[in-house]
Amino acid sequence: MVLTAQEIATKVGGTLEGCGDHVVRGVGDLRGAREDDATYIADANYARLWQDCRARVALVSEGVDVAGHDPSTRTLVRVAQAEIAMISLLESFAPPPEAPPIGIHATACVETASLDPSVSVGPSAWIARGCTIGAHAVIHAGARIYPEVRIGARTVIHANAVIRERCEIGSDAIVHAGAVIGTEGFGYRPCPSGKGLLRIPHLGNVVLEDGVEIGSCTCIDRGTFGSTRIGHGTKIDNHCQIGHNVQIGRSTVIAGLSGIAGSCTIGDWVRIGAASGIADHRNVGNGAQLAARTALMHDVPAGEIWGGMPAREIKVEMRHVLALQKLSPLSKDLQRLVEQARAARSSAKAGSPSSAP
Repeated sequence: MVLTAQEIATKVGGTLEGCGDHVVRGVGDLRGAREDDATYIADANYARLWQDCRARVALVSEGVDVAGHDPSTRTLVRVAQAEIAMISLLESFAPPPEAPPIGIHATACVETASLDPSVSVGPSAWIARGCTIGAHAVIHAGARIYPEVRIGARTVIHANAVIRERCEIGSDAIVHAGAVIGTEGFGYRPCPSGKGLLRIPHLGNVVLEDGVEIGSCTCIDRGTFGSTRIGHGTKIDNHCQIGHNVQIGRSTVIAGLSGIAGSCTIGDWVRIGAASGIADHRNVGNGAQLAARTALMHDVPAGEIWGGMPAREIKVEMRHVLALQKLSPLSKDLQRLVEQARAARSSAKAGSPSSAP
C-alpha cells in the first residue's frame, strides 16, 4: 500500500498543513517511524517529539500546537481525534489476515454438522456432530468445536481454541488461540459424610453475542442452569477468567489477568483494568470503571470509578493513598520518639532508689 499525504487527508477527512505529495508506505510511532511512514500526535504531551521524528507525515488532533513544524518539508493532517483517524490508516496498511483456504482441510475431522460452503477449516481441527457454522467463518488449525455448537457468519476461531458443548457464538466474533469457551463452572460443596467435595454439574452454556472478542488463554465457564452471556461488541483480553452465570453487557472492555466470580452482572460500556478481581454476585453499573488491580467486594453504581484493595470510590482511595504517603516520612520521627521514650524510662529506672546497690 502506498498513499500520498493528500490521499490520507481525504481518507480520514483531515486538513493538510504542508505538501500533499509526500509518499507514505507504512506507519510508525513518533520515536521509531521512518521517513516514508505516517505517525500521529494525539495530544500536547507528544507534540514535542515531532521535532526529532523522521516521519514526514503526521495525523494531529485539533487544538494541539506542534511547535517548530515546517510545512515546506513535512506535513501535518489535522483531524478531530488523531488516535481514531490512525485506526483507519492502520487498517489500510495491515496485511490481509492469514486464513486456511475455503473448504475443509484433509486432516480435519468434521462429523455430521451443518457448514456453509464458504467456511474455512484448517488442519487437524475437529467439528463435532450437530454443529452449525455460518457463512465465511474461519476455524483455524487444531481448534476443537464440541457437539451442538452454533457459530455465526464471519466469526474466527483461532488455533487450539476450544468451544464446548451447546455454546453459541454470534457473527463477526473472534476467539483467539488457546481460549476455552464453555468449560465446567467452578462449583463444589462439602460432602455430608465429611469426606471430600461434591461437584456441582453445570447444565447451561455460554453465549457470545455479535462482535465479541475473547483473548488468548481466557476461560469462560458455562452457566449452572442458564447461560453465561457476553454482550454485543464486548472485548476481553488475554488470561481472564469469567465465572459461571456471569452477565456482561455491551461494549465492555476487560483487561488481561482479570477474574470475575460467578453470577456477577457487569453493565454496558464498563472498563475493567488489568489484574482486577470481582467477588461473586456483585453488580457493576453501566459506564463504571475499575482501576487496575482493583479487588471489588461491593456493588458499583453506574458511572462511578473505583479502585484499590479492597476497592472503594476512587476519590476516597486516592485520599487514603495520599495520607499514607504523608505518613511515611513521619515514621522515622515516630521511631525516634519511641526510642527516646524507652531511653528515658531506662534512665528513670536506673536512677530510682530501688535500683541502688
